[in-house]
Amino acid sequence: MQYYVGIDIGTGSTKALAFDATGQLLAKEQISYATIQTENGWAEQDPNTVLAAVKNCLTSLTNSLNATPALISFSTAMHCLLVVDTDGKPLTASIIWSDNRAAEIAQAFRENPSINDWYQQSGVPMHAMLPLCKIKWLKEHQPQVFDKAFKFVGIKEYILFQLTGTWVVDHAVAAATGLLNIHSLDWHNGALAMAGISRQQLPEIKDAKTMLPLLEGNSFSLTATKIVLGSSDGAMANLGSHAIDASTLAITIGTSAAVRIIQDQIHLDASMRSFCYPITQGQYLVGGASNNGAQLLEWMQTKLFQYQGATKDFFEQAAQLPIGSDGLTVLPYLSGERAPIWKEGAKAVFFGMGPQHGQAHLVRAAMEAVLFNLYAIAQSLPLKVQPKKIMASGGFIQNNTWLQMLANLFQLPVELNHDGDASARGAILLGIQAAFPNIQWQIPVNQVLQPNAVLADEYQQAFQRFAQLSRSLVPLM
Repeated sequence: MQYYVGIDIGTGSTKALAFDATGQLLAKEQISYATIQTENGWAEQDPNTVLAAVKNCLTSLTNSLNATPALISFSTAMHCLLVVDTDGKPLTASIIWSDNRAAEIAQAFRENPSINDWYQQSGVPMHAMLPLCKIKWLKEHQPQVFDKAFKFVGIKEYILFQLTGTWVVDHAVAAATGLLNIHSLDWHNGALAMAGISRQQLPEIKDAKTMLPLLEGNSFSLTATKIVLGSSDGAMANLGSHAIDASTLAITIGTSAAVRIIQDQIHLDASMRSFCYPITQGQYLVGGASNNGAQLLEWMQTKLFQYQGATKDFFEQAAQLPIGSDGLTVLPYLSGERAPIWKEGAKAVFFGMGPQHGQAHLVRAAMEAVLFNLYAIAQSLPLKVQPKKIMASGGFIQNNTWLQMLANLFQLPVELNHDGDASARGAILLGIQAAFPNIQWQIPVNQVLQPNAVLADEYQQAFQRFAQLSRSLVPLM
């Protein structure tokens, strides 16, 4: 039996999905791993733990399907940094996107008069998440590691090195480092100087559809499988949910959250609030990502309220309350924030609380806050044509109340596929386009939620309170 595998390397887990040529899901494996926080603001993972998760997911799929895959293609979380020596062995942990150790370096770069020129070339807002800033931090704070560095890579590049023996990176993941010139699709000389490194210390840049030859005797014991480079989780989520043109806005809410749309040319924001990543020829991913998705609600459930009931019941409290939670407004910046405010030190705020408010009000206000922040991101995007629908993905698609709130706020229909694994599915679709172009898939839409136009004004009033509160308080954070 011929089947195709998409591997999504996330910061919470690795997922591996197997599909047949008709687009039917055959099997799925998922292995979680921990994030290590040895210092305040740090967020690291063991790269070999992630590597083992990828191997074990593949082994489980191979055993359950009793065959090796015809194709493996990859999706990965962005903004990860790993330093390796000449043998390809890690000199550091994998420093993931949520690590804020380089906040002061990012702020110093923001205050540089040339920052707008850098943004216009790199297409990414300045933030401590960027490997550009993390490399500079290593140079200043861990010179003994910096001086031994052979390559500065991400986790997908590290995994692919085990399979192919080469250091390669796709355009979108390269752009997410802050070190790429998105116009020339080459490493940005000015950014390299900012980081203090040479282009020889970075992977070779390739198109996401590039097929890579297997390393003989690779540690995965694969011999005939086609390997496709793949791309970032955001880009693959758009492809996997069929949000592939300017008419469709892709919104993902998992631990974090994002708004993304594919354009056919570079679009940059004059205020440097949105990213623009090249995916493959003639495709650019424009959008913004938030640190604070469902993790805000998880924090409230487990730490603030220590809620012992079912998670579904915790969320459903919100369904019975009015829009705006009776005047309670939340700023959701529990873990600092990226888009649209780009402030590592931002904090969560519960504003307007009175004796009439209970647990359900706080839950509703937090759910609204996550959506209001995504709405603010969408408003900041430099779009010439307004989208006509939303494709939803991530864990929140299991929550009809939250989905309907999304449709009502944006006043757009929300479509979804219930498997929720858009990034892994997108990786397979990209791989099939590269290696098996005669195969055609149709991505099913399992559910469509229509907006309620009667509620539009109430949602706008609640959003304006949120936006005014954010404008007033963020400068004080």
